[in-house]
Amino acid sequence: MDGQLDFFGGGSDRGLKGAGPAREDYRHRWYFTIVPPPALAQDIERGAALLARRFGARYPIRADRQHVSLNGVWRSKDEIEPALVDEALEVGDAIRRPGFDVAFDKLQTFAGNSRSKTGGRSIVPTVLTCSNGDREVVALHADIRREMQRLGMAVGPRSFVPHLTIWYGPERVPDLQLKRPFRWAVRRFWLVHTSKGQKRPDYIGEWSLG
Repeated sequence: MDGQLDFFGGGSDRGLKGAGPAREDYRHRWYFTIVPPPALAQDIERGAALLARRFGARYPIRADRQHVSLNGVWRSKDEIEPALVDEALEVGDAIRRPGFDVAFDKLQTFAGNSRSKTGGRSIVPTVLTCSNGDREVVALHADIRREMQRLGMAVGPRSFVPHLTIWYGPERVPDLQLKRPFRWAVRRFWLVHTSKGQKRPDYIGEWSLG
């Protein structure tokens, strides 16, 4: 147990609705995101796997699927309209913001409202949140949201809590301040597409910051 804690240091169908993650059964999702570097993502996955067992979470999020959602573009059982992809790419092209650093330094569980597929207990997301760099992530989210509104695209709520989901499970985790934060330099953001059963996200667009 001590080793597990030591690793961490002690909508509508056209738009994702806000920051609180849930596990709706949509086949396709398109969204703007930032992602940790591959080596750091693997570090997060290893630590999450050690700690998740204590709380009954069997499948931590794999390193190649870890991300910090910024703004949702589309979620549906159907494919996206090509015109909407073009609009999303136009949004990305319009963003002008410097790069920044983030440090995800807190482990907590968000409220969840999804039931397990067998009708059992609710499944809740356990996430990493950040106290250093969160303003810059929120500002990037606001810029993207504003450009989406300008083009008449559907957007979620204005409020936004930057977070990186590390597992879904049946139990809440006590808030834990990390002694060793997970840090990285954010110098780009992406538009990605994920689909049910897909092993890796499709990176549709990429833009530099700064």
